Amino acid sequence: MTLNDFAGWAGYGLALLGIATLGLFLVAAGSGFGGWALIAGLASLVLLAGSAGIFGGVTHHDHKVHHSTPHML
Repeated sequence: MTLNDFAGWAGYGLALLGIATLGLFLVAAGSGFGGWALIAGLASLVLLAGSAGIFGGVTHHDHKVHHSTPHML
């Protein structure tokens, strides 16, 4: 597995988990569970930032060494 493959799949997985926890945040906030909404909102933020960080870091490295950018297939 190359670095690009890892970055693509890890970024995709973290983004999916971030979107899922965003849904949990919305349900918890709408139901009046403020504590759970805070936890889900922070988890969503961390997951989406991690996804962008992995993908962006590898893309920046690949541009610097003139490789192709991360892709899924």
